[in-house]
Amino acid sequence: MNGAKTLSPERTAGIKVFKNTDFSDCPILTEEELKKMRPKHPEYFRPLKKAVQIRLDADVLAWFKGYGKGYQSRINAVLRDVMLRTTQGQA
Repeated sequence: MNGAKTLSPERTAGIKVFKNTDFSDCPILTEEELKKMRPKHPEYFRPLKKAVQIRLDADVLAWFKGYGKGYQSRINAVLRDVMLRTTQGQA
């Protein structure tokens, strides 16, 4: 994960046996609230990727490529933003 350190087996075991957690003050979320939730750290959100072939206007592609490496990820991010706004009734 982007250079993140992995936990040692000992640390993982310690976390699993930790029992001093009180969730009594945590709200119970409705199904609707759960559906609206998005990752706090999207860099750890790894949706399944599919290879597709699309046709883009040359100037649009040039604009995305003009920002350097990662233009496909930027195109995906723009499409995801539009998708989320549409599904949340914000478009």
